[in-house]
Amino acid sequence: MKKQIFAAATALCLMATTTLFAQESKPQPEPKTPPTAEQIAQHQTERMTEQLKLTDAQAKQVYALNLDQIKQMQAMREKMREARIAQANKMKSILSTEQFMQWSQMQGPRPGQPGNAPQMKHRKGPKGGDCPKDCPHMDKGGRK
Repeated sequence: MKKQIFAAATALCLMATTTLFAQESKPQPEPKTPPTAEQIAQHQTERMTEQLKLTDAQAKQVYALNLDQIKQMQAMREKMREARIAQANKMKSILSTEQFMQWSQMQGPRPGQPGNAPQMKHRKGPKGGDCPKDCPHMDKGGRK
């Protein structure tokens, strides 16, 4: 009798835990659009006005300065992007396909591009865990 009660209680617990861990699928959020130069300048000016207690006249001047600086920075960023593309095109004409692919990987991710999260090396954790076998610095046998 005790075994039957225990089995029934165990079955109930298992069913309850599976429903607890079931996840609802959430709709994917729409991709965020980057703020405009005007929006960035406005936000910066509002923060400065609050923290520095700027007058209205000062706030207008600071906004104009912030907007000008942001536009200059965006122009420089675009110029750098174009320079990188031009360099890649020149390298493509000089290097073999294999060399070019290797050179591209050596360049690493650029700020503002997907996949630019900081890369962390696998290290032994507090429990002595080791790198996974598919870690880039492991050889095919799973050894360092």
